[in-house]
Amino acid sequence: MTGFFALGAIALPRSALGARCPFTAFTVKTIKFDWYYFTNNTETETVKLFRNKNVNPKINMKKIILCLMSLSVALCLILFSEQTYARNSGYEVWLSDQGNTQGITASSPNGLYGGKVRIYDSADLEQNPPINNPLVLDVVTDLFPNALLTTGSDVNRIHGIIPTSDYKYMTLNFVASGHLGIVDGETKQPVCLFRSTATSTGRQNHMSTISKDGTKILIANQSGRMLERVDIQKNTAGQVTGFNYNADGSIDMVGGTGRVLNQPIAVDVNLGDNISCTVTGQVADGQSSSTPNGNPKQAAGVRPTNTVICPIISDNSQHAYVTLGGGGMFVVDITTAPMKIVAEYDLNVVHAAGCGGQSADGFMILNTGTSAPNVSEFTLYRFTQDYPLAPNYNQPNQPLPVAVWADPDNGKIILGNNRDAHGMVIVKNLSSGEDKYLHQFDRVRNNAEVFQMNPPWENLHLRHEGTYSLTTTGSCGTTLGAEQSNDPTPDLADLSLGNNGDKIYVALRGPNPLTIAHAAAGSCPGLGIIKLSPNNKSGELTNVLPTMIISGDSTKNLSDPHGAIVRQKLN
Repeated sequence: MTGFFALGAIALPRSALGARCPFTAFTVKTIKFDWYYFTNNTETETVKLFRNKNVNPKINMKKIILCLMSLSVALCLILFSEQTYARNSGYEVWLSDQGNTQGITASSPNGLYGGKVRIYDSADLEQNPPINNPLVLDVVTDLFPNALLTTGSDVNRIHGIIPTSDYKYMTLNFVASGHLGIVDGETKQPVCLFRSTATSTGRQNHMSTISKDGTKILIANQSGRMLERVDIQKNTAGQVTGFNYNADGSIDMVGGTGRVLNQPIAVDVNLGDNISCTVTGQVADGQSSSTPNGNPKQAAGVRPTNTVICPIISDNSQHAYVTLGGGGMFVVDITTAPMKIVAEYDLNVVHAAGCGGQSADGFMILNTGTSAPNVSEFTLYRFTQDYPLAPNYNQPNQPLPVAVWADPDNGKIILGNNRDAHGMVIVKNLSSGEDKYLHQFDRVRNNAEVFQMNPPWENLHLRHEGTYSLTTTGSCGTTLGAEQSNDPTPDLADLSLGNNGDKIYVALRGPNPLTIAHAAAGSCPGLGIIKLSPNNKSGELTNVLPTMIISGDSTKNLSDPHGAIVRQKLN
């Protein structure tokens, strides 16, 4: 038997098939059809033709052929339209708002914990002007209401959101409470809740990153001064079956005995989704306080404060570039248990407070920003991605960065106008995948430095294309309790998937920032939309979709967006 089959429901205009298909009953614009096929045995034999009680099983074959030809054309048009929409417009923007949403009272007007996830649909964002109509999820009441009971703490201060490589799941990072939440990107339902290891210095999750091969989630246990790992488990078909907090994999960036106070926690939030959420092994106390070279992991003048800021994962999913709060960096082999240092850098090579990182053209681009009030710091580094696997390791500070771009104001004390490199976006040609330009944002001066992603790789100065400001359009106004206007403070950002990547979505901070208050106060909290110039070398802030969380005394807007991330829709 030969033929074709289909299943589903589609919406077609009446003219798509017309009266030539007597069995489709086009009295409505939507037709639902079941599995069907046609045989070549006889002109009149039909089997399981459209589920329609008015279908005549003795339909002339010529009419069927004419119908199928029309149907094929219509389906091609629809599929082309859907594929174009998926490529250009079928996406969401998830905005992490770390403003408190719980415990807001007259006596505690700023609240105690919580936060919001705001999810914007591309159908709204691609309108002119864009429509501010997000799905809003409270991280406590809508996602993890039982966190206190199951993990010992409510989820608090959602700092960032990162999608898995297939966009199926979203990782929610809670910097104050040390939680990692896993949410189904399609259903918006919670899947897992983890809490990081408690150490003698703290317990946090500043940021989680995901390997490109979709097998590992790294947790930056910032105050805990550890790098930790959740392994993504899959079946032979590549479908996720579980998330496992691999406690054996955790590496202490300080070392010594008495460091580990409490082991990590896993909670299976949805027992009916066939996805397991587990912890295996044990985080080892008494780990070495030395690097493989015999140098102290943490020491004054070398790496004075090893708070783990952002672990940026290499293209081959084998290494992480682990930036440290006090300066310096480790490159870590993330395939082992425990994970192991294979390269070490001191604060003279990599400055303090680096967080932004993107791979481009086979290199890794990292940054460092301000670490204290009014201290100017804006540096970009281009590193190789050629590092050994453990037990092999490099000598200290080797290899040096391929290129460095350091702002001339670095190290200066500039009251209210210092520099602070943080969020970065690489603008790509979405059709070819070619890296075009790096846009590095400054949270204090509200602008972006732009670099072309072309050789010579060893000289970033020759590829500096210029600076553009986010204040020129006046799109950023003010909000409740703000002391100034037109102060768009850009934090983490991502490239649009619509119209070949012609926009950048950026989180704009609020007037009451809960993190990095010395650099992050802004006057227009919300989702910022930056329209790129035709050559991608510049941009302007064209729209701000404001966010609001009103304080208990009604005098302040507590909203404080920290990260914007684009998620490709799967259907």
